[in-house]
Amino acid sequence: MNAEKTIVDKLNLQKYENRLFLQLPENTVEFEGLDYDTSIKKDKYDLIFLFMFSMEDFNKYVQIINEKQLLSDNGYLYVAYPKKGNSVYPEYIERDSFYAELNLDEEKYLPNSTLKFSRMVSLNEVFTVVGLKSTPKKAKKKTSAKSQCVDDYIAHIDDIKSFLKNNEAVLAKYNDLTYGYQKDWARYVYSAKREETQEKRLHEMVAIIDEGHKSMDLYRRSKK
Repeated sequence: MNAEKTIVDKLNLQKYENRLFLQLPENTVEFEGLDYDTSIKKDKYDLIFLFMFSMEDFNKYVQIINEKQLLSDNGYLYVAYPKKGNSVYPEYIERDSFYAELNLDEEKYLPNSTLKFSRMVSLNEVFTVVGLKSTPKKAKKKTSAKSQCVDDYIAHIDDIKSFLKNNEAVLAKYNDLTYGYQKDWARYVYSAKREETQEKRLHEMVAIIDEGHKSMDLYRRSKK
């Protein structure tokens, strides 16, 4: 019977020459045998493995990686966060909430970054790992199509709240959503060019939020 693959084998971590592990918890045995820095000592790394315990952690280190251009083209940033229900840390991050907070565009890139969502795997019973690949963006032809960047629709969050003011139950559910989900709904509704399509999507949103779904993506996944 074949032994289960280790995370080192699963992610093929041996192939990266320059490795950086940040905030690696003590007594972590999964990476024994690998050579890596635990603080920034080089100009570039092929692999950065970050252990994070909050979105503030994530945003701080992504900003550092972007500003210093620490990750080589086609290199990987792996981010490990504690699972809900883990037995080690009081902190945890829900998978769907984390995915929504990434604010990925339609090509799966982080905002203002060359980091592109690639995969999600389990490290162990405590941590989930998300992989982001440094993938240079291809130049796009100019288009008049509506933007799909979530941050372009922040102003429309108030428009949605105004639309929901006569439906207190759904408005309360919308207000309870994380900021990332609220922005995602604003993009879904107002990325449509035609007013009648926006109106149709607003009513779709009301029905879906009322059913307890946080986003159109999660709603669609629940129907598969």
